[in-house]
Amino acid sequence: MLSMRRTPPVIQFNQILGSLSKTKHFHVAVSLFQQLQARGIAPSIVTLNILINCCCGMGRMTLASSVLAKIFRMDYQPNTVTFTTILKGLFLCGSVEKAVRFHDRVVAHGFQFNQVTYGTLINGLCKTGHTSAAIQVLRKIPRYGIAPDVFIYNTIIDSLCKDTLVSQAFHLYSGMLAKGISPDVITYNSLIFGLCLVGQFKEAVDILNHMMLKNITPNVYTYTTLIDGLCKEGKIKDAKSVLAVMAKRGVKPNVVTYNSLMDGYCLVNQVNKAKYVFNTMAQSRVSLDVQSYNIMINGLCKSKMVDEALNLFEEMRRRYLVPNTVTYNSLLDGMFNIKQVDKALMLFKQMKESGIDPNIVTYSILIDGLCKGGRLVAAKEIFQDLSMKGYPPNVTTYNIIINGLCKEGLFEEALALLSKMEGNGCLPNAVTFETVIRALFEKDENDMAERLLREMVARGLLN
Repeated sequence: MLSMRRTPPVIQFNQILGSLSKTKHFHVAVSLFQQLQARGIAPSIVTLNILINCCCGMGRMTLASSVLAKIFRMDYQPNTVTFTTILKGLFLCGSVEKAVRFHDRVVAHGFQFNQVTYGTLINGLCKTGHTSAAIQVLRKIPRYGIAPDVFIYNTIIDSLCKDTLVSQAFHLYSGMLAKGISPDVITYNSLIFGLCLVGQFKEAVDILNHMMLKNITPNVYTYTTLIDGLCKEGKIKDAKSVLAVMAKRGVKPNVVTYNSLMDGYCLVNQVNKAKYVFNTMAQSRVSLDVQSYNIMINGLCKSKMVDEALNLFEEMRRRYLVPNTVTYNSLLDGMFNIKQVDKALMLFKQMKESGIDPNIVTYSILIDGLCKGGRLVAAKEIFQDLSMKGYPPNVTTYNIIINGLCKEGLFEEALALLSKMEGNGCLPNAVTFETVIRALFEKDENDMAERLLREMVARGLLN
């Protein structure tokens, strides 16, 4: 197009730039814009809005601001799209305060935002953990002549439910009804999620029934949220009842539904029933994912069925599913629990060779397994190298190594670690003190044990 004798109108270039922006080819779009500039083709406000979107997508907010300055220099009027795009970009970059100040500055200059802008502002505040600020914006916007819609209410209700502020979410839901705004399936899904999170399952089921009475069709996410919540509490029978309602209503379970059910069975040590669900998934043509294998591998390892777990691990790789840190952690824990220390160390080596990064949980499993396997020296070496490798030990890691030292009667080393913990930014907990105190009493080191007991009380760690 650029090489044609008669240059096409800018609207055609805008279509190409718009497509590139939508498909996130931001650098290509910016490069094409620069070529337009070099050819002396004047951009329109649409062109510059697309360019601002590309800058925001690349996290280049300074460049986005310079494009806004260009809009003013060219005597164009920035529109709602211009300002909303910049607002969204600031939130994407984590500049929450800048986003709020930008909104306030534009409003102070007499510019009127629309519902979409306020939806963007509220969504940005909620996603960055500023739900109370989002509620304040919700209360203010009627002053600007904006009527909040179901999308705006859903955003805040969802955020409140994720923060377990369920009563506040229901208060907002009541306000929404009072204003004549009809809740949709997303509203109810958020409320069900929140109720499950705080263990109010009866109320969650009531909401499901209320939805159906209001002719709002629950979707796969609605049922799965309820099934997952019930399974996490070990209420498998209730979860199966929800699954039966789901089937009756013609809603097909997805991989997440089946994963939740498998996880529930594993949680109550019914690993054979979890295996049945796992096999049902394959027959139902539901694609097993990494999470499906992780749940099953972990369940088998917890039941000391490590050989079966390893078979699944191999099957996983044959299906081109890449095992992750969680997969390896489950297998390592399983191997150490049945005293296969050397095999576990070989698997750990394989994990690193496969480019899978261990995390502090991996190292805690490794240290615990070595301590229990009578290899305290190796466990101590790994522990001492953790901070240098960029894995600061957490309280669980400290408790494991302190327990290992106490079991070998190395109280001085255990007490030295206990005294260093706080200086290393890790507060000892009740388990830390109980481990050392119990070991000291067993060895008749009563004075030291009593001194630690008094310290434990002073720290408020004894109920």
